[in-house]
Amino acid sequence: MALSPYDPCPCGSGKKLKFCCQSIADEMDRAIRLMDGNQPRVALQQLEALARKHPSNPWIGTTRALILIELGEPTGARDILKALLEHQPDHEFAIVLMATAMFQAEGLDGAKKAIHKAFQRAARKFPSMVAGLAGTMAMVLAQRHRTMAAREHLALALRLSPEERRQELFVQLLEFDGDNGVPYPLRGSHALPAVSIGTEEQQKEIKKAQKYAAVGCWNTAADLFQGQTRITTDSAELWHSVGLCRAWDGDEVQAAEALHRAAQLYGDFPAAVECETLAQMFDRFNTTDLIDICTYEAKVESVGRLLTLLDEQPRFLRFDVPKRSEDEPKPPVAAFQILDRPQIDGPDFSQLSLDTIPKFQAHISVYDADSEAGEPASLYLTGDRGVDLEEARSLLESAAAGCIEWRTDKAQPEVTGAVPAEAQPLRWTWSLPRNLPITRTRDLRNQQWNRIFSETWPNASLKALGGKSPAEAATDPRQKVALTAAIYVLDGHCQQQNHNLDLAAYLAKFGVEPLPPLNVDESTQLNQLSVMQMHRLPIEKLSDPQLVSVVNRALLTRHEGFLYKALKVAFTRPACEDHMDLQRCLRAMVELCAGDGRREEALQYVEIARSKPSKDVSPFEYQWNWDMTELALRLEEPSDPALKPLLDRFVHYYSPKVPQMRGYIEQMLTTYGVPSPWESISIVTSASASITSSVWDPNAPTPAASPSKLWLPGE
Repeated sequence: MALSPYDPCPCGSGKKLKFCCQSIADEMDRAIRLMDGNQPRVALQQLEALARKHPSNPWIGTTRALILIELGEPTGARDILKALLEHQPDHEFAIVLMATAMFQAEGLDGAKKAIHKAFQRAARKFPSMVAGLAGTMAMVLAQRHRTMAAREHLALALRLSPEERRQELFVQLLEFDGDNGVPYPLRGSHALPAVSIGTEEQQKEIKKAQKYAAVGCWNTAADLFQGQTRITTDSAELWHSVGLCRAWDGDEVQAAEALHRAAQLYGDFPAAVECETLAQMFDRFNTTDLIDICTYEAKVESVGRLLTLLDEQPRFLRFDVPKRSEDEPKPPVAAFQILDRPQIDGPDFSQLSLDTIPKFQAHISVYDADSEAGEPASLYLTGDRGVDLEEARSLLESAAAGCIEWRTDKAQPEVTGAVPAEAQPLRWTWSLPRNLPITRTRDLRNQQWNRIFSETWPNASLKALGGKSPAEAATDPRQKVALTAAIYVLDGHCQQQNHNLDLAAYLAKFGVEPLPPLNVDESTQLNQLSVMQMHRLPIEKLSDPQLVSVVNRALLTRHEGFLYKALKVAFTRPACEDHMDLQRCLRAMVELCAGDGRREEALQYVEIARSKPSKDVSPFEYQWNWDMTELALRLEEPSDPALKPLLDRFVHYYSPKVPQMRGYIEQMLTTYGVPSPWESISIVTSASASITSSVWDPNAPTPAASPSKLWLPGE
């Protein structure tokens, strides 16, 4: 280590080593060299002997604690640091080490107070260590599905981390904001509202709370804000602040209570709706009104015989087990869906309707015996608790013909998950034929959504509406905020299911106006807007730089209706093209149009993409990608006259250059019932002759093509 006598003392006193811990410097140097030489136990022995001579020296105590933490013995480190902090409660390094040791020893809940102390007291001097604590908290909170809390802790870690770590954390933050598994109102940033009420003394407390929130001590901040609500009981901004801080701390139950209160008090209708929307989502995630997902477990006498028996059953539909990496648990050898009726065979699907589609009753996973663990071959039957699961169990018993034996040494069934009861009407578990045309699949999905929007949801009893249905609440002016928020909650669910609800039209159906546009000028900080606020931006009035910023964020959060609107405007402004990821934007537009059934519009954007080649991709690869996208679009209508010339292009131009692509294309064609052009002699047409010339001009007119990010069969 070779410290100079005039270096700052490592004990943290602020003095020079010469005037502080010089007497133990040589012995500490030897111990640290042993640590660096991978002899931590020997180093600990020397430090323990030194500690007996200098029991309250922080340099010795923190070094011992650090070694124990690295050795995976946090309890010992915690005890050393506890004694040290009793004598020197303001020692920053000991404070952050204590938080680390307690986190490892007691978990997040037991260590939270110590962690918040580290956030408050040690972030300035040891930012990377505090950032590590915040990042680890983010992972734990994400595992608990506390999304807003996880994101805010990750943002704190990003602010405090050294430069070399920031890129990784920034990418993780983008992944949070782009996670379609989380309703969009919960994603992105949420700013604390300005609170300008009360006496001068109250303002001091409010500023103190805001300072605690700025350093990640959201529980303390929430307590301080809530303390002021006892003095000023009617401040929506105070309750809003309480709710956000509770959410960032991971306490969504109390967050919901505070946000409901804020929604009741706000005179600002959009702010009230956003608070109520967040509150309703937290209520749904934390309700006790649940439908259990249950699993029965059985021993299997012979896996081969069992699979043969199950394959013979018309209501047992076998499906491919996804491949897993080596570090993942052993996958099942087979998996089945048990249906309430046999699957409908093609090619005639005219009898297929919402009422005749087979519904999923339960799921079967079959595992081989594990000789290493001494486990026999096993079967797991999983489904929602109720009549369907019990019927599936009886059907399995009959089909298995004594090949399985239910486990009696465990509670049967075992509860392995749950779904909110209110969400049940929005779930449907179809089993569609694999060769059903995509257009027919899309049509059935749209029919189901229309049934939900016109019949199911409007007449469902919702706790957020006091037990009333949306149709009933629409006649009660007092329910305006709650009803509007409930529609936004529904919109969030639809986006998670990749369905675009016409939000403005649906609000109008219940007599509710869309939230008004935000007032925006050049000084507006767009990156501080929540996602719901961003959706209220007057897109047409934004400057080009603002519009580019909004498009980039919309591509991430991926609300289909808003993204489509933003891209439509951006494509009318040539000045924006040089500052956008144009290829990504065009692909997104094709996907949005195709997913919404606007096939011709999607093909128009394919043509636009062809006219704007990318400098980052070779002309051959660029045109290949867009031709593949066009092929996927054209195959939705196999009678499309433009399909033959396009396939001719694959046969005569691409196939000689990339022969291995033939099998992939033929697999796509089989899915749609289209014969292989390689087996046909009539595929070449006069319309396609110019396309298949030996010298291909990428700028020459071509039939339509198709981008690679669009869904393709087999991907």
